[in-house]
Amino acid sequence: MIEYQIELGGCQCAVVEWNPSGKTLVFGLHGWLDNLATFESLIEFLPEIRLIAFDFPGHGHSAHIPAGAAYHFIDGIYFIDDLANHFQQEKINLLGHSMGGALSCLYAAAQPEKVNKLMLIESLGPLTASAEESVDLLNKALSQRSALTAKRKPVYGTFAEALAARAAASNIQADLISGIVGRGLSKVDKGYTWRADSRLRVPSATRLASDQLERILANIAAPTAVIEGSTGFFQDNSLAEARRKQFARLTSLVVEGGHHVHLEQPAECSRHINEFFLN
Repeated sequence: MIEYQIELGGCQCAVVEWNPSGKTLVFGLHGWLDNLATFESLIEFLPEIRLIAFDFPGHGHSAHIPAGAAYHFIDGIYFIDDLANHFQQEKINLLGHSMGGALSCLYAAAQPEKVNKLMLIESLGPLTASAEESVDLLNKALSQRSALTAKRKPVYGTFAEALAARAAASNIQADLISGIVGRGLSKVDKGYTWRADSRLRVPSATRLASDQLERILANIAAPTAVIEGSTGFFQDNSLAEARRKQFARLTSLVVEGGHHVHLEQPAECSRHINEFFLN
């Protein structure tokens, strides 16, 4: 494993590279409030894949955006483009979990000629909103941004306490998420607190409308596969079924587990990842 920093979207971001001699390069994009450690459990099963992942700004060991700025979800496509340019890749393979998968969808649609293969884990594109919800979204963003001034991050006396809190919030066994938690914590005087920028919790002031997203997903040219947890976000979900139909070349794979199915079933998920990217 090699770790270093590069600039993505004007922000210093932590990057980790596994299997640098692997024959196939894949970029890994983590989920919201997670970090690049989300891919660690897969590595032993991916010996032929050169996996490069980074912490999104405000997450893990990456820098926070400047004071007074806000995290705009859509800006994530610039990080992907800068990543491809940094490694001088004309065509890229993307592996994205949750938020990382949603951003990968947007990038693959915007730059269809630049994406070779796209694999999603518990993701079928970003959240959408109707016109009727627009004012509420704007109000919520403003009110939650203002509320940050009165909030303080929780402090946990021990690593175990922080791990238990995050495991409960994510509905996952604590041992499966210890890598993400370890990378996401900072030592303070009375224990541990989260490194993540509190501004990440302020919701987006705007979202794409459903018809906009349909057009976007339909423009993805790359072969696409999605690994869905059997108890994840997309089972028995009419919205998910509608989204699947928008992809021109989609293979759906259901693996036993929840939203972090790749942590719960790393061997099986890795088998699908290998089959998809190496063939």
